[in-house]
Amino acid sequence: MFYIISGDDSYRCQKALNEIKAGLGSQDMVSVNTTILDGRKLTTRGLSDICSVVPFMTPSRLVIVEGLLKRFQSGEKPLRSNGGGVDEGGQALKEWQNMADYIKGMPQTTVLVLFEADLDPKASNPLFKALSPAADKVLQLSEIKGRELTAWIKDYAVESGAKISAAAVSLLADYVGGDLWSLTGELNKLMTYCEGREISDSDVREITSFAREESIFVLVDAVLEGRVKEAQHMLHRMLKYGTAPQQILSMIERQLSITLRVKELSQGTPQQEIKQRLGLHPRYPLDKTLRQARTFTIPRLRRAFHSLLDTDVAIKTGKYEDDLALDLLVIELCGR
Repeated sequence: MFYIISGDDSYRCQKALNEIKAGLGSQDMVSVNTTILDGRKLTTRGLSDICSVVPFMTPSRLVIVEGLLKRFQSGEKPLRSNGGGVDEGGQALKEWQNMADYIKGMPQTTVLVLFEADLDPKASNPLFKALSPAADKVLQLSEIKGRELTAWIKDYAVESGAKISAAAVSLLADYVGGDLWSLTGELNKLMTYCEGREISDSDVREITSFAREESIFVLVDAVLEGRVKEAQHMLHRMLKYGTAPQQILSMIERQLSITLRVKELSQGTPQQEIKQRLGLHPRYPLDKTLRQARTFTIPRLRRAFHSLLDTDVAIKTGKYEDDLALDLLVIELCGR
């Protein structure tokens, strides 16, 4: 059997791989008869040798190859092969494309999986095109959005024995997006917190870590516009729901640091490139930071950093209680 599992939804890719493993029998024996290969440096001979090995005390041998498809995706730099040279003139690609013939005659005891959980499904990939017809099953799993995402959230909750309101589903989708790893984590926290009752949108706002990150934007927005009461309300709300004072201080500092860097890069630099340069998570709401960057001046940002440092020192030396120090910081930042 030959499978290709690829896409940019690593959660569903991993789930698909786990389902293949589950279908091969005893997981202890599957583990013994599983080989994971680094496709970035793998040779066709190396793969065929592994695939020809007879399984031990079980009907099947599982061979998982990671990184092979990405190696030949357009825009990827060629990596050194096992021989130390660099793939040149398309020779390595041609050899791999010819592997389709070997795969068709591969031992029936071998289950081969090309696994790529971070592959751009829209990019050109000649190896994927060549090997797909030889596959028993091809799964291209892209990040889900819109109605498909909200349906997934509702289904996950129902399958876990929980109830969740439509408003809570919508808010979670808005906060977290299609990152299913993060969504499962947030849903599990919410189910524990609600103890059997229906999960509401207010529960999401109180518990979800992404909601707290959103709160930082609201807090910084209020500070930028000098809305002291709203900024203090958001600060007290975050403290009430368990965000540590030092964490709030760190989050404000991080957001202002990103704002400064974004301000420096925003002239003529595409948003995607800004995210890559700053190492920001794909879910990071860069548009909000761009708006904040337009409001902040460089001198004001510098004064804000000095205030953050003074507050940090005041907390660590015991000059002020944590909550009071943060209150004074918010008032000072709103007044600058």
